[in-house]
Amino acid sequence: MRIAVTGATGYLGSRLCGALADAGHAVRAFALRSAGGGGDVEAGLLPASVELAYGDVADVESLAAAFDRCDAVFHVAAAVEAWLPDPSIFITVNVGGLENVLKAARRTPTVKKIVYTSSFFAIGPTDGYVADETQMHQGKTFCTEYEKSKVLADQIALQAAAEGMPITIVYPGFMYGPGKLTAGNLVSRILIERFNGRLPGYIGHGHDRDSFCHVDDVVAGHVAAMEKGREGERYLLTGENTSLVQIFDMAARITNTKAPRFHVPLWLLEIYGWISVLVSRITGKLPFISYPAVRVLRHQWAYSCEKAKKELGGTTGQAGGWPRRKAWKPALTSGGWIGGGGGDSTMGGGMRVVVTGATGYLGGRLCAALAAAGHAVRAFARRSSDASGLPASVELAYGDVTDEGSLATAFDGCDAVFHVAAAVEPWLPDPSVFTTVNVRGLENVLKAAKRTPTVKKIIYTSSFFAIGPTDGYVADETQRHQEKTFCSEYEKSKVLADRIALQAAAEGVPITILYPGVIYGPGKLTTGNIVSRILIERFNWRLPGYIGDGYDRESFCHVDDIVNGHIAAMEKGRPGERYLLTGENLSFKQIFDMAANITNTKAPLFHVPLWLIEIYGWISVFISHITGNLPLISYPTVRVLRHQWAYSCDKAKRELGYSPRNLTEGLSEMLLWLKDEKLIKF
Repeated sequence: MRIAVTGATGYLGSRLCGALADAGHAVRAFALRSAGGGGDVEAGLLPASVELAYGDVADVESLAAAFDRCDAVFHVAAAVEAWLPDPSIFITVNVGGLENVLKAARRTPTVKKIVYTSSFFAIGPTDGYVADETQMHQGKTFCTEYEKSKVLADQIALQAAAEGMPITIVYPGFMYGPGKLTAGNLVSRILIERFNGRLPGYIGHGHDRDSFCHVDDVVAGHVAAMEKGREGERYLLTGENTSLVQIFDMAARITNTKAPRFHVPLWLLEIYGWISVLVSRITGKLPFISYPAVRVLRHQWAYSCEKAKKELGGTTGQAGGWPRRKAWKPALTSGGWIGGGGGDSTMGGGMRVVVTGATGYLGGRLCAALAAAGHAVRAFARRSSDASGLPASVELAYGDVTDEGSLATAFDGCDAVFHVAAAVEPWLPDPSVFTTVNVRGLENVLKAAKRTPTVKKIIYTSSFFAIGPTDGYVADETQRHQEKTFCSEYEKSKVLADRIALQAAAEGVPITILYPGVIYGPGKLTTGNIVSRILIERFNWRLPGYIGDGYDRESFCHVDDIVNGHIAAMEKGRPGERYLLTGENLSFKQIFDMAANITNTKAPLFHVPLWLIEIYGWISVFISHITGNLPLISYPTVRVLRHQWAYSCDKAKRELGYSPRNLTEGLSEMLLWLKDEKLIKF
């Protein structure tokens, strides 16, 4: 057969190419040009008979060229580190890469089989039991960004299988054996540290339980999956379930050397991991042990490979083609979206509206303004939320954006949906919350709205972060985020959600997307009201100096102006359009100076450099892991301040009648409110 292998110069990929070539297949190795060039072939990593095709899984065209005339594709390429300084790489390579492989395969009529290399991480932890392929990851918490990306990719692979693609998914365990000393060959790297005295003790106390498998057994499993694996099926290619303590003991017996005499506790290793990550950011060298790697060891990952033993043994067979079916699209009528009544863009007066995130800073004030305008308002919130600030006329509907059923119940009979709910912290100890709430939450809102025929308009509250930084210029709605780097997980989640919203609009969903700037004004002291929280610190001398040197530039907007912009978007915003609801573009230094002038108090006397605040942010995050209290300033916050986020709201002014107030006026109101609430003195 003619076979293409992505990630062909990696630990697993290179050995797979060799095994396929030895079996008489014509192998095309797809790799980054920087991954080895011709040197890998010359050095014997790949057999001379293997054809090299250079490209990138982020480039669908290079994939399509590599797949040309191939009968089967092994998608092995992945970013497999426990930690990377730019976590967006995991999404780009592991999620976007799989999407591109599937797109390229669909364009290649000769491809009859795709074998996708997932990871045991996509199955999920197994604390206290042994799991098989029937287990699906709960998706609630993730130890690493790698784990999260593999779970997201797993969903894409299973969806592709449901749509008729001939894909078989394999899940290797912890691989060991000879080969490249990459992150995928972690066992070898750990034993090198152990036998060279750089890791003198056991890792933890042996409570971890991991499924270890030899790389050549995993290779054989891949080949068998191509020949005999059923389309749409999942196969665990794992082995013995044991701990790293037992691995160290076995290594000592085999080599007739002394076993370690003491155990290094995981809490100490995690501190070392945090320090290593900090050092890595300075040196640019990836750490051997990072704090996410230690999180993995706090769980058990034990699996059964009985299904693979049973189904991938026996006689050889060749996979056939697959019935091609188009991807699902929402139903359309001649007037627009089937639930949209033709997508009317001029709505108003006495409507039934539902607001998600209704007890938050923005959502609460939006509910009050809608009720005051005569609309029948249903506030969607979690049962644990404090709804005491909502007007008595507002109807409460309890649920969660992660639960599509509760959303559909809340939307029942409504004419418009305001999707305001979001996780807006710059940092959370569990970063998967951003994906679950901000990305999956929007998907659930769209699904629930599609099930509700009365809904004629969806107003989605995005964020200026989804537009992207504007270092040295002022941007408008035509700018799309470059998606190369992200300052925070929140920013990344909003970019991914923006992509979903725009795709929905392209499919005819009557959605209008709003991008508020940095919101300020009276109201709940949540992270969404960050300006109030910073000024409270400033006036209480817990923040005695300026933040940085004033090179930051943000677009500040009063919360009530944002509320008015939302209502105008419901009444006049065009479906599929993007509107920036921003204001004056200034730095936090200028905000501090304006606050000093308004209150007739002294401005700060000195500047606190961002590098010092970033160190403080890292320390705050570390303390947060211990105390459970979220930090006011974390290191992602400082990354944001290293950029400029300046925008023009001319389109919203022109089409929506948006009219942001003067910042001096808005700050004066907010400072008086803070004083009345006895939060500051002047």
